[in-house]
Amino acid sequence: MFALIAILLAVPVVDHGVKAWLGSVLAARSVPLGALGCLRLVSGRIWLSRIHDAPRSGLIWGVWMLSALALTIGTLLMPAGGMYAGLLLGGALSHAIEVTRRGVICDYICLRFWPAFNLADVAITIGGIGLVMCLLTVMKGGPV
Repeated sequence: MFALIAILLAVPVVDHGVKAWLGSVLAARSVPLGALGCLRLVSGRIWLSRIHDAPRSGLIWGVWMLSALALTIGTLLMPAGGMYAGLLLGGALSHAIEVTRRGVICDYICLRFWPAFNLADVAITIGGIGLVMCLLTVMKGGPV
């Protein structure tokens, strides 16, 4: 449970810290990463951000809270997934904070072969894959 809470709190802090740092260092420039792509700030609207613009802006927090509750209960039943649940929830919290504050998600890793993304996206992806792997292990009779 400690890993879940620590990672849940660390992901938004690091993600927003990197965005603030890149905003002050890069401004409107981009830093080439060779054949991979570049680092630059890209603000864009995502589907979920439309909830923020709706009359019921609290809906985004309701969705997040229900997801957090479900993942926390699942983690209590399957402790091996605590780190992954923390990554998933931390990334979701980072996005929820940013959509609530700015109305858009700011990405900063632009690879030539993939859509732009940020640290919160990486945390959500790794957390989701890790939780599925933990669930499959438990379903096959592995350790909880």
